[in-house]
This record gives sequence, structure tokens and C-alpha cells, in this order.
Amino acid sequence: MSTTPQIVGKPETKELVTSTILRVTGLNAQAFSGALNPSSIYTQMVSGYPSVFPYYREVREKDTAIISALETRRILALAREERVISADPSKDTGPAAQYADALKQFLDSIPGFRRARKELLSAPAYGYSVTEIGWKVNTGPAPVGRPDRATGAAGAIGVDKLTGRPQELFSFGALTDPQTGELRLSNFVGGQGVIVPPFKFLVASADAENGDRRGQPLLRRLFWASWFKRNVLRLHLHYLEKGPGTVVVKHPSSASPEEKTKALEAAMAIAEEIAVSVPETFNIMTEALQTTRTRDANDFRSLADYMDAEMTRIILGQTLTTRGAEQGRGTQALGSVHENLLFEVIRNDLADLEDVINEQLCLPWLRWTFGEQALDRTVRPYWRTEKDPPKDTSAALDQLAKARNLGARIAERTVYEEGQIEEPEESEDLLPPVALPMDIFGAPPSAAADGGRGRPEPPEEDEDEE
Repeated sequence: MSTTPQIVGKPETKELVTSTILRVTGLNAQAFSGALNPSSIYTQMVSGYPSVFPYYREVREKDTAIISALETRRILALAREERVISADPSKDTGPAAQYADALKQFLDSIPGFRRARKELLSAPAYGYSVTEIGWKVNTGPAPVGRPDRATGAAGAIGVDKLTGRPQELFSFGALTDPQTGELRLSNFVGGQGVIVPPFKFLVASADAENGDRRGQPLLRRLFWASWFKRNVLRLHLHYLEKGPGTVVVKHPSSASPEEKTKALEAAMAIAEEIAVSVPETFNIMTEALQTTRTRDANDFRSLADYMDAEMTRIILGQTLTTRGAEQGRGTQALGSVHENLLFEVIRNDLADLEDVINEQLCLPWLRWTFGEQALDRTVRPYWRTEKDPPKDTSAALDQLAKARNLGARIAERTVYEEGQIEEPEESEDLLPPVALPMDIFGAPPSAAADGGRGRPEPPEEDEDEE
């Protein structure tokens, strides 16, 4: 199959989300200022109004349990290795290898590609995330020694930058219609918007149901738990500052409204101020001040800890790998179960990210650079991440040793791979073997006649035997 470029169309290179639009939008996380009714806020979240995203940002920024768990989830996903996989890894030449090499060069040339992936991984928190692609078409001469279209020749297509954009500027249909259509961009929050050019934006949706591309935001599920916790903390701080009692000031039964008001103001002053001045006739029920509503701070702290555990569980699927159990204890077995569940959450996020990168970034670039032929399944390369968790090499080597004791035949290559040890070359100097109770290759601990490889020498042949 020929790899001669067959350019199919060109990308939109103009920036659509301008600084003017961003200036009008406003991105400060102060949505709750003046909005004290949580029920009305939650109604907006359920309805999916664009105005809810400032609320989401403020909850994320002001709740340390939420931001910690969300960042843990993103950092663990970004820590996995990523690479381009050829359609035919067994061959170093041919169309499949050439397309894979070109795609790798293209992705490596994108400035801030890792940062853009981090923004896309915020989709679970907000339901969806949008990143604008700054496409470019090279109009200059081909670089010296690299004349092919994939690496910068005249007409070659690349990316100048990938920029995250605020979700409230976008929709997937008219506001009164199901949000299942094409991406629309508005100049202001809540606008009708217009359909954007194809392959101009990367859109990552999390847990989209019934075709709704807005996804299911975690921050909506966390709203009530965070609201209750932060209000309990407010009461807790008030308790620590003012003390547990209730101040009672007596006034005559025939007191006028003004006298009653003065008595109430005096009581409030005693509760709130460090020092107050009162007249000689001032009467106060000291026993009420000392005994009414006595309590300690454990009930506030218990509720806050419970809410933190619930929110961590919603984000990461568990709690023991990031904080203690609600009871302050946990077993190693339970911790392993929680860790495995966390790895599955990360695997799901990475699988969604792969779909976005491959179908919305790599696919159009391959088509524009090489033509439809590069999208054939027999030659098309894919960007992949390592979705399996890091291996426990110590446990793997222990398992191999046990299998060897049971008489299993084990290849040296397996030991090097499972132990993540680089196999030495024949010409390299080797360390002498360390005496061990059992040599995994079956050699005596002192055997080093073969240069320290730990394998027994073959028996010498008897010259007298025929």
C-alpha cells in the first residue's frame, strides 16, 4: 500500500474562543456569593444549566477532601506510560510502521500535550471537558533532511497548542433540546451558540447516559455532602469561638420594649465580646450560662470525617488508599481490594482518554496528512496508555521461586521480564552470584564458573567412552 500523501481537506486554524469571549465569561470561583439556597442550586445542577459550572469550581476549590481526591485520580492516570502502537508491530518497515512513526513525531511535536491530557481528565469532575485545537498548516520549505509531509514540509499539518476552554460556553444542541447533537459555541454563558467546525475541539464526556454528551459530573454528586460538611464546620468554628452555653439576662416583667432590647443586646455582647460594661442592677443567670447546651467537639468532627469519607469514596471508589477507614482502622486485605478498585477507576479514565485522542485528534491528522488509506485497520496506528497498574516485582519473583520449587520449567527471559531487570549482554562484566538458599535457575549457590550467571556447567565428557 502506498504512503504517498493524499491530502483530504484542511483544518480550521483560526482561534474560536477569543480573549474577548473569555473576558465576558468570567472564571472566578465565587458563585455562592448571594446564593444561599442549596435546593435551587442543586435544581440548576440537575437541569444542566451552563450557570452551574462556577458552583462546581467553587466546591472543588474550597473543599480540600474533594480537590485532594480529584487530583489523586488525575495524577495517577497521568503517571502511566503512553506510546504509539503500530498496526503491525512485527515489521519495522512498510505502511503500518511509517504511519506509526509519523504519528509519534506529530504527537511529540505538540507543545503541552501532557498538560492538555490533564485538562481532558477533568471530565469526570465536571461531566465533560472541552479543549480547543490550534491547528497549523506549514507554508515554509521542508526542513533539511526531513522532506516528508508528516514532519514539517510545506503543507504539513501540525498543532501549535491545545487549550482548555470553560464548559459553560458550549452546548450540544438548543438549550430546550436534548444535549445529544454536535458541539456548539456561544459568545456568552447560556447563549444558543453555533455549530463549530469539525475536529476543532476535543470533547471528553464522562459516564454519558442516553446520548447526553454533558455526562454525569462527580461534583454534582458531591454537592450535598460538601454543603453539609462546610456548614457543620461553620457551626464548629462558632462553637470553638463562643463557647457552649446560652447567656440569659433577666428583665422585669413590666419592662418596656426598649428595656427588653437592651437586655438582649447585653446578652449578645457577653456571648460575643471579650469584655463588656453593665450597670449595677444587671442580672444574669450564671447557672444557665454554665450548663445549657453543654457538648464537646466530637459530634462536629465525626460528621465532617464521615462526609470526607463519602466524598472520597464517590471519587476514587474507596478510602483506604488515600485515608484511613471511617473507624480509623483497616486490614491489609481490605486495603488491597480498595487499591484494585482504584486501579479500575484509573483504567476507565484512561480508556476514555484514548478514545478522545485517537478519534478526535489522531484520526483527522492521519486523514489530512495521508488520506483515507491511513485509516485502514491493517495500517492505522493508535495512541495507547499503560492501563495496567505497576507490577510488584518482589511478589512476581517470589511466585517464580515457588513455581521453581514445585518443578516448573521457567525461561530466563520470564525472570528478567517479571523482575523488570535488563538482561546483560554476553560481553558485559557480571556481578558474582550471591549465596541464596535456593537458586531460581537450579544451580548451586557457589556456582560461578559461567561468569556469574548462576547456571551449572555441563558435565565433561569421558574421553575413554566411545
